[in-house]
Amino acid sequence: MREEEYGDKVILALRQKCAQIQWESQSIGEGIRMGGRERAVHREWLFGGKCSLLLPDTFTDMDEIDAAARYRNGNRPQIIKAERNGDGALTFSLLPREEREGKAGTAAMLEDIRGNMSKIWKQAVFYDRGEVQAGERKILWMDLKTFCLNGALYSLIFLFDAGEDVAMGNFHCSFQRYDIWKPVILKLLTTLEVEEKNHERLSD
Repeated sequence: MREEEYGDKVILALRQKCAQIQWESQSIGEGIRMGGRERAVHREWLFGGKCSLLLPDTFTDMDEIDAAARYRNGNRPQIIKAERNGDGALTFSLLPREEREGKAGTAAMLEDIRGNMSKIWKQAVFYDRGEVQAGERKILWMDLKTFCLNGALYSLIFLFDAGEDVAMGNFHCSFQRYDIWKPVILKLLTTLEVEEKNHERLSD
């Protein structure tokens, strides 16, 4: 590689990194930047108004037939939002109350989930763990790569307190798209709002 070509690539990489840092520090308005394009977002209410967050307008409720085919076990997530014209999906479930007993909170629950997944899916590759701040609320997350008949899947699992309950979210897409989606999902999580018990939003 010629020296000037190497220099150009370094400059381009630095510009991209700078743009990424600037983007991460910006709040989400009416859209979010993804893959070089601005995507419109809307506030999505979950669990009958218990909580909400911003999602791209390309995400809609997965229909029952597709949901039954894609999530075949009996523990299908309660809410499934799927990307139109894409393979990304975002699911939400409220964890049963008995799963919280004897636990030290969401950090312990996430660690248990990680341990159980590593026992079931021996080939799974676990990556990062972290937290994002949504107002005064912390959202704990971890990400991993799993394998299926069609190839590799990227998954970002997160937990947060939703009133007296704990909600679990799971974003997943083809592994080739993880570098596009990961910063977007983490950014969207910062928009989470949980309704106070005494001021719950009536479901539509």
